[in-house]
Order: sequence, then structure tokens, then C-alpha cells
Amino acid sequence: MYRLLIVDDEPFIVDGLTALFEQEEALDLEVHQAFDGEEALAAADRLRMDIVLTDIQMPGMNGIALQQAIAAQWPRCKVIFLTGYDDFHYVQTSIRGGAIDYVLKAEGDENIVSAVQKAIALIQEEHTYDKLLEGARSELKAAMPIFRKEYMLALLRGEPSTPESRRLRFAELDIPLAGEREVLLALGRVDRWRERMAPGDKMLFAYSVNNILEEHFAETFHSVYVAYEQDRFVWLLQPKTAPDGAAGTDWERLAGYALGTLEAVQASCRECLKLSCSFVVGSVPADWLEAPAKFDRLNGLFLRGLGTGSEVLLSDRHLLRASRLQERDSLRKIALLAQYLEQKETDKFAALYEEIMGAVQGRPAMQTGLALETFYQMSALFISYLNRWEQLEDMAGEVNINRLFSLQEHASWEEATRFFRTLAERLFDRRTDESEREMNEVVRRIHEYAEAHLEGDLSLNQLSDIVHLTPYYLSRLYKQKTGENITDYIATARVAKANELLGATPLKIQEIAIRVGYESASYFTRFYKKMTGQTPQEYRDSLKR
Repeated sequence: MYRLLIVDDEPFIVDGLTALFEQEEALDLEVHQAFDGEEALAAADRLRMDIVLTDIQMPGMNGIALQQAIAAQWPRCKVIFLTGYDDFHYVQTSIRGGAIDYVLKAEGDENIVSAVQKAIALIQEEHTYDKLLEGARSELKAAMPIFRKEYMLALLRGEPSTPESRRLRFAELDIPLAGEREVLLALGRVDRWRERMAPGDKMLFAYSVNNILEEHFAETFHSVYVAYEQDRFVWLLQPKTAPDGAAGTDWERLAGYALGTLEAVQASCRECLKLSCSFVVGSVPADWLEAPAKFDRLNGLFLRGLGTGSEVLLSDRHLLRASRLQERDSLRKIALLAQYLEQKETDKFAALYEEIMGAVQGRPAMQTGLALETFYQMSALFISYLNRWEQLEDMAGEVNINRLFSLQEHASWEEATRFFRTLAERLFDRRTDESEREMNEVVRRIHEYAEAHLEGDLSLNQLSDIVHLTPYYLSRLYKQKTGENITDYIATARVAKANELLGATPLKIQEIAIRVGYESASYFTRFYKKMTGQTPQEYRDSLKR
């Protein structure tokens, strides 16, 4: 139900309008009366008003002043002005002030009711809009942890970024880190869950581990927690104090503090949560572009040596050579290479491919572990791609597919590099050719159907059903391929068919109009003249000369 306040200094008008709207049961209105501006404001003080139907010219406070006062109190209230004067100045002033309508009393009851219906529609639209926004905000807030997790994992997997892009995304996702500053990584693992623990309970206990860590680090670090496996977590840490300028941040001290604090976190997990947990922490910070390699390095510590034990507490200091880190980094990027291949990003693929394959250059006889791992990961990438796109058999006629299965099929690393590069180029070409073929087929089917059905329905909706595409996408694709709109093509085809019938048959203009899709001869004549500059009869007469 909506509250309607009727305001006029003439009581018979107020009573008449009240009776009118009380009869309009479908509008579901609660009608209130006021006989001047002050009385109207007093009513608005007592109750929220949804719609005010008011005379403009009243003694004391006029309608425009009343509108301004009500807008200050109830900004969403819709004001309709009712007046006996068709005064343009009043129209301008009222609309400028926010009125939604302006009705002359002489226009009758129907227009007044229509104005109120319009106000109700606006209120309903605003309520729907607000509800959608409120729902979207609520859903966004609930999904924010997922968005944060996805973005942080993408960075840790090597997604390209810049300080500015990170700064913007951190702000959007409420991530309390600086995109231009280095970050210290700490990883955690639950060695043993408590017995008879449900998966949902595991998530709850994982958050409890994070709460313990954040409580211990609260005074020193900004931290972001990401679970990357059911029993594995990573924290990205930055000191709360800004870098010290020339002296720099004392990262060695902070890394030592982090390692010592994780010992206390480990004890709290054991005592409070009855969980056995292990932690590894970086001995030095990493730039954001180096963070993926650091993440892989720390995660690898859980898989070897001391890291396979229980309640482990390790730093990565002196455990891997710098060159070895670079090797692992190049292997990690193969996943990104697969993404570029899938998305047809040719230039990005080529640049990253040369970087990955170049990491093996100069090594003797392809006997290193890096060469073997790179080759077989690259083979797996292409085999997976060929299988998904059902091209394995087709490509066998263009390249020697057996060379995918063994490094020994290649005389040198350079030859293997050329093989994969050639294979990628052909796959990119095939994707482009396939796209071109499909576009040509869509255009061919549209032309074929249109020419056979010039007298019928050639609307965009009908044509989109023929090729099983959405109308918008079909229109865009057709314009991209042919350089013209579908409607222009159909118009040209109809003129061509009309010319054929005008010249080769004795059919009347009305009959020809129907055969090219126009029920009205007059409309067909206007269309034809617009397209050709002459009427159909003028064209037919010109052929007889």
C-alpha cells in the first residue's frame, strides 16, 4: 500500500480527488488530505508520504516550496503538481525541482489517475533496483573471500601484474597489502586432523589456525591467508611499518621474528585445537613477480627431507641454489603457456615459449633433469590440447606425432624446440582457419535461407534460430565478416528479386510486393524508391524503352 497526500486550498477539489482515488482499489492507496502547505508538512511529519498530489498556487506556502520541504524530509517521495493554469514558468520550475509530473485540472480525472499510476511505477522500479543492489552487495560481501583467494592464488601461480594493477585489485578486494612492496611468505600444513572430523569441520579448524597466526602477528605484520589445498595454507606478510628509506626494512630480523612466532603458533595449535601443524617460512622477502618461485620453493620443503616429518618448523635459507630456483620457475610457467595456447594469445605464447625452452640452452646432450622435465611437460601440454580439440589424428598428417612421445626422437634440444614451435604455429593457424570456416558457413546459411524466403519472416530473431546463435552475436559476427548489416543484405536481395519479377513477369506491383516480403504495395513502393531512386512502375517502364 502507498500513501497519497492530496493538497489543495479548495476543499471540494480535495474531497473530489479523495473520492476518486478511494474508488481506484487496484492502486492500493491510503489517501490523506491537507488544505494548505503547512498542514501538508504536518502530515508528512507524522507519516512517511509516498506520493503528494498538490496544487501549485496556494495561499502561504505554495506547491513548489512544499515540494522542496518534503524532498528534504522524504527524498523518495514523488510529487505531482496540479494546477488550473497552463503556465510554462511553473512547469519549468516544478520539473527542475524534481516533480515527476504536471497535470492541468482541466485535463480530467483520467490524466490525474495516470500521473499517480506513473508515480507508483517509479516507486516500484526504485524498490526493485534497491533490492537488487542490496542483494548484490550482500552476495559480493559473502563472495569476497573467494575473490581474494582466487586473485592471490593467480599471483602465486605467475599471473602477470604490475604495481598499479595490484594496487587497484588490492583496494577492490580489501586486501591489506601494498602492491609495490616486497612480501614475506609463510606456509602451513596440518600434519594430522583430529579423528572422525567432517570436511566442513576441517575448514573451520583451518580458519582457527589462521586466527591463531593473525593474533600472534597482529602487531607486526599485515597478513593475507589463502588455503591452496585442504591441509595447506599460505600467508603473505608485510610489516606494518613502512620501509625505512635508504636503510631499508630489516627483513632478516623480521624473518627471524616470523620463524620464532610460528613456533608459538604451532604450540597453540597443538594445545588449543589438538592439531599437529608444520610451518615453513621464507628467509628473505620476494618481489611480487618472484613470489611464485618462492611459493614453489617453500611448498617443496614439505615434500622432502625434514619437511616430511611432523610439527616441522623450517626456513628456506641455503636449501636451494639460485639457479635451481630459476629452473623451477621456468617449469612452473608451462601452465601459463597452456593458458595462452587455449586463448589464442599468439604473441604471449611465443615470448613465454622461448623463455621456457631457452632455460635449457647450453646443457650437454639433453641429459639434465630440467631438459627431461621440460620436454615431457611440454608434450603433455600439447597432447592434452590435441585431445580436447579432437585434432590428434588430423595433426598426424601434418607433423610426426611420435616425436611428442620421446625426447630421443630429437637430435638436439634446438631441434625439439623447433618441433614444438612448429606444432604451436600450426595449431594457432588451425584455430584461425576453423573460426574462419565457421563464420563463412554462418554467412552462407543466412544468404541461402534469405534468398529462399524473401517473402517470409527474415527478422534477426528468425535468422538467429536458423544458425543457433543469439540475435546480437549473429548481427555482430555477420558485420565483422561481410562489412555490412544483415538488414542491408536482405534489402538488396529483395530489390534484386523485385527487379527480376518486374522485368520478366506480368505480375502486378501488389503481387510482386508480397513475393519479396511486403504485404502493402504502398510500403513496398516507398522502400523500392528509397533503395533505387525510382518507383517499381518507373523501373518497369524504363525496361520497355
